[in-house]
Amino acid sequence: MTAPDHPRERFIAEISRPENEIDLIEAALLIAREHHADAEILACRKDLGRLSARAAEYMAATGPDAEGLCRFLAEREGFQGNTADYYNPDNSYLDRVLAARRGIPISLALIYLSVAADLDLAAVGIGFPGHFLVRVTAPGYPDGALVDPFEGRVLARDDCRKLLHASSGGTVAFSERLLAPVSKRDILRRMLGNLKMIYLQRQDFAETLSLCDRLLLIDPHSMQDRLDRALALEKLGYFALAADELSRLAQRPELLTQPQASAAVARKIATLRGVAPTSGRTLH
Repeated sequence: MTAPDHPRERFIAEISRPENEIDLIEAALLIAREHHADAEILACRKDLGRLSARAAEYMAATGPDAEGLCRFLAEREGFQGNTADYYNPDNSYLDRVLAARRGIPISLALIYLSVAADLDLAAVGIGFPGHFLVRVTAPGYPDGALVDPFEGRVLARDDCRKLLHASSGGTVAFSERLLAPVSKRDILRRMLGNLKMIYLQRQDFAETLSLCDRLLLIDPHSMQDRLDRALALEKLGYFALAADELSRLAQRPELLTQPQASAAVARKIATLRGVAPTSGRTLH
């Protein structure tokens, strides 16, 4: 049984709150803390507080705005996208991003959101495909200023179109709905999903399993996360548990209406059930 102050238990408590009460920074730091125990949540929060204090001083003469926020964080403080090692998982752990000043769009966006909130700048996360953005309420921008935290600049609509073309290979058409704000749970789900993809590619199935479990806390109905959880269990040698996971999936209405997919899942379950019990692992 996990202790009440275990990062997983604290993460569950955080995402169980009403949307407006979820502490996004706390939840993101708890994701980091579960991966590496040396993540100092209180120290990170103090770092963010000091960052906001410096930002307020930097923009004291002009008042806080989107351009000033970008200049301060990207140029003065050096928060930049990690183009040299984009798929390093450290780019997704907020404590490491704070220390290295390098990250991916969504982790850098959390720092922009945190500092903006401390400066009383209204800002929200934008789940733009392939490249997370931040919208900041600012004078001169009737619909809000769209900030790219990866490059530290305010974007025009044409910039967004180019970003989308680059990330989707031209397969996704631009529309204003792609610039809609997303919830805090959506942000956490995207962060966890990014990490799951990285660890799957690295064939680190223990980390994959941990991430699937946290993703399913946010969205218990996600078929992809259930499938990935079953895969991780199988690769770790927990054949019976993998079969159990797939058996639960097999009962889902979405799968029952797809005969070929349903038959494939049934064959996989039979294969997993046929593995000799002594060759598999059990959880204690």
